[in-house]
Amino acid sequence: MDDVKIVVERRYAPDPIDYERLVSLVESTGERVVLTDADVPVSVLFPAGVVAELEHWARADHPTPAPIQQGPEEDDASETSWDVGRLRIEPLARPQEHGPYTRYVRADGRRVSFARGGTVVAVQLTADEAAWLEGRATRARQGFMDPKQAAAFEEFLARQPSAGEQ
Repeated sequence: MDDVKIVVERRYAPDPIDYERLVSLVESTGERVVLTDADVPVSVLFPAGVVAELEHWARADHPTPAPIQQGPEEDDASETSWDVGRLRIEPLARPQEHGPYTRYVRADGRRVSFARGGTVVAVQLTADEAAWLEGRATRARQGFMDPKQAAAFEEFLARQPSAGEQ
């Protein structure tokens, strides 16, 4: 099965990105949309379910840390507070409406979620993060093959011609 990518050239002012059309395309086709600038991928819009699956597999090798035991509630004035706002790439502002979709910029300033009717339908990642997430998920998923599937995969790889042969 081929992986279909819908590529859209990213344009800057005065032509803002038509997120309503792009998210609608992602939602209706289930395919990713790659936004480019001068033919270089800048970001990728994924269906939300695809991102959830990729994140599951990409983090499968990393067990969740044990929760930190919380003591009784105390008001400690010397407790450190973190200003996450300084780390933003894109300003964390009010959610923006794009037709039936609401665009939410996450606190890291790089990830953007699009919701329709209170349900996240698409997630926009930087091109670098998307490539890392897909590569990591693929490697982790292959590590979870059952023995029959792993044997069949090994057999399939053995039948493939080497890189120099065609």
